[in-house]
Amino acid sequence: MLSDRLFPSNVYCLSHGQELILQATLLKGETALQAWDRWQSAVDIETLDSPSAALLSQLYQNLLALGVQHQHMARLKGIYRRNWYANQLQLNYLSSLLAQLKNHKIEAIVLGQASFCSGSVENYRSINNFHLLVQQSELERAVHHLIGLNWQLISSIAKPWVHLQDQRQFPLYLQAHLFWCEPQDYTDAQLWHYATPYGCDPTGWQLSVTDQFLDRCARTFFKSPSNQIEGIADAMLLIQNSSQDLDWRRLIAQAQRYQMVLPVRNMLILLREVLQCSLPNWLPTELWQLPITRQEWLNYKVLAGDQQSYWQSKLAQTIATVNQLGTPLRPLIHFPFPGKQIMKSLLRPTRPTF
Repeated sequence: MLSDRLFPSNVYCLSHGQELILQATLLKGETALQAWDRWQSAVDIETLDSPSAALLSQLYQNLLALGVQHQHMARLKGIYRRNWYANQLQLNYLSSLLAQLKNHKIEAIVLGQASFCSGSVENYRSINNFHLLVQQSELERAVHHLIGLNWQLISSIAKPWVHLQDQRQFPLYLQAHLFWCEPQDYTDAQLWHYATPYGCDPTGWQLSVTDQFLDRCARTFFKSPSNQIEGIADAMLLIQNSSQDLDWRRLIAQAQRYQMVLPVRNMLILLREVLQCSLPNWLPTELWQLPITRQEWLNYKVLAGDQQSYWQSKLAQTIATVNQLGTPLRPLIHFPFPGKQIMKSLLRPTRPTF
């Protein structure tokens, strides 16, 4: 049933602790300090949920800038430095990998965790995998070249993304399509047209800020076992640090075209309500007027308000359908049918004869 696939188990929500760590990590001034004080007194840092733990390095950077002095700062500094060192090794490895692909005329866009380590803003969350986007025409050749570099093929090339791993069992995901929308060639071409160089590394590419925002929305709200608050943090960082490059008009147009209105809408709700993010005045009105397809409801997690509006719309559609069916059937209630009079005669009580 539809309800079994969508509700209530997949409703997206944040815990109070996750809201507080997002505020302490991404906000400034007294608001961030208050959130930090409430968060650290309410949670045990030793038993922190994994989505929140992923933000600790970034939390440390913000607390350091705010001049916080606390017993947890030494622990947070250790986490930050460990992630920083590990990520430098991974980024050097990625740079070499991109260069080897480029030498074989294969261009790649860096996605996922490593894509946020290319800019001027530090973002030293752990890089646990590489995720690359290549042209459809180059996918098979890229896979064969990686196999020649001692990467082992784990999944079939025919799948939406190709899973490989190296001798360290470090995963690499390779795909040719990011957003699925016909005509697919045009959709892919748009991503490459707006892509920008991968930081200071001339061997790779990264998505435009607008497409990065769309990608974060889709990944955050796509049905998965856990809530990825990293995606919310990434979306906020994009707005804070690259607002001039974020094309809101194109974002809305592409969200409708890619059938991603729901994840974009949900992301903006959380950014506004949890992180007090300032958005263009016209944006909510235009975005909330866009229709949401049934496929979106099946693909993405939703907020509680969206769940209620979904079922209200489904109920209204069901009632309308029943009313349409009932109109021609209603006269049949009193319509005579063969055997009706016979049944009435058999059931009519008769007076006994003596």
